[in-house]
Formats: sequence, structure tokens, C-alpha cells
Amino acid sequence: MPRIAFMTFGVLYESRAHSRSKGFIDRIPATYEVAQQSEGFIDRSHLDLETGRHSWGELVCPRFLPDELHPNVARTLTLWQSLESVYAFSYAGLHGEAVNMRAQWFRRPEFPSYVIWWVADDHVPNFIESTARLEQLHANGPGPHAFHFRRPFDAEGNPTALDRALAKAIVARNAKGR
Repeated sequence: MPRIAFMTFGVLYESRAHSRSKGFIDRIPATYEVAQQSEGFIDRSHLDLETGRHSWGELVCPRFLPDELHPNVARTLTLWQSLESVYAFSYAGLHGEAVNMRAQWFRRPEFPSYVIWWVADDHVPNFIESTARLEQLHANGPGPHAFHFRRPFDAEGNPTALDRALAKAIVARNAKGR
């Protein structure tokens, strides 16, 4: 069964070590834990703290991002069972709070801050692929190969709509710890 790949992408005002970034950086472990316990979560790329490498490949930056901003990039790459499950996680709970506070930590983007696409059940996306999808969304707008929540597509490439009632039910189940 196809799955949803979801990459978030942002540029911090300051380095990760700077006090202005602290509120964001301090939330990362708890946010990952909440994601992993969320309905519909499948897997995520993991950072090896000793090597600095991600489990889902080399980190690359999109061509539209100036080189001087590369060190301040923050990104995630996750897999989900449905559009509604990743939406429920993204805009509720701890992650939803961080989204509402993002202006404190992140530069206002002139590009999409996330990209969504469908992958086969045996495919694990990587950062080169996800960055290409983000570039595609930025250059061409949403389509079957790269889209956002406002204009989603189904696994067959047809325009679809987010089932907001289902997303709301998932938020409630996540809040109860399922």
C-alpha cells in the first residue's frame, strides 16, 4: 500500500548552538517521540550523533537556497500511512505548538516549508529525492509528484481533499495516547 513521504524544511535565523535557536532545538527529542507514538507514523530518518549522518542519505540543500544559509537549515523526513495522519501530527500537540512559534526561530520562507508525495510501500525516500521534490513544488506548484496540504493528490495522482473530520479524529486519538 502506498505511503506518504513528508519532508519539512526551514532556515533558522541563527546557528543551532545560538540561544535564539534553543527553544526549537530543545523541542526536537520530545517532538520525535510524539511523532513515533502518533497514529499513522511509520518511520523517520535518524541522525547518528557520532557521525552526523542521516539514516536516509546525504543531506543536500535545494538549488534555490543561497549557500550562506545552508548551515542553518533544519529538516526532517518521515513516512506516514495517510495524509490525514501526518496532518494531524503536524498541526496539533507539541509539533503544532512549534509550528505556531516558528517565526521566533525560522526565517520567513520564500519557498515551501514542506513537501508531500506518495511512495511505494517498499520505498524509503532519501534527502536527495526529497530536496528534488521540494524544488519541484517551489518551481511548479503542487502536482502529483510534489504537493502540500492545501492541494493534495491521491496515490494515483488525482487531486483529492484532506478529510478534515478524519484528521480531527486522529488528533483526538493521539491526544488520548490511542
